[in-house]
Amino acid sequence: MEWLIHALAAAEGAAGEAAGHGPNLWPQLKHVAWTFVNFLVLLWLLNRFLYKPLIGMIDAREKEIEESLRKAAEDRAEAERLRREFTEQVARAQQEAQAIIAEATRSAQQEADRILTEAREKAAQDLERAQETIRVEKERALAELRQEVANLAVAVAGKVIERSLTDEDHARLAAKFVEEVGKH
Repeated sequence: MEWLIHALAAAEGAAGEAAGHGPNLWPQLKHVAWTFVNFLVLLWLLNRFLYKPLIGMIDAREKEIEESLRKAAEDRAEAERLRREFTEQVARAQQEAQAIIAEATRSAQQEADRILTEAREKAAQDLERAQETIRVEKERALAELRQEVANLAVAVAGKVIERSLTDEDHARLAAKFVEEVGKH
């Protein structure tokens, strides 16, 4: 459209020069009007085919960037939440491990104490049995010794009195001697 206006302006300028007027340096009103109309058409075309699509693309890109930033913020918040959750799980696992170790240590100590107590009780029982066995053996040995001493004393006494004792006399004297030795 502009080329048409320029062509008309050039033809008019050539006609004016031919008439002898010389070049006209002041624009004519119709040229200004057509230039203004051309400018408005150009603005409308630019607006319709360049500005609106360009603004639409810029808006779409802006929305896309905002969405990406929002998504990144959400992802960052989710990552932080997962990190805190993981840290809490690790802390809980460490606490549970410490509790298990403490329980195992306590249980082992209780078992060691129980075994030690049983061993002491068994040792005390064995000692009591040994002492009882020793006491019984001592009494038996003392009884045998008394009996032997009584038999020897009766034999010696029999030789001293030089008479022969009957088995009955011998048993009576031995019992009497054992009775007297038992009192001492």
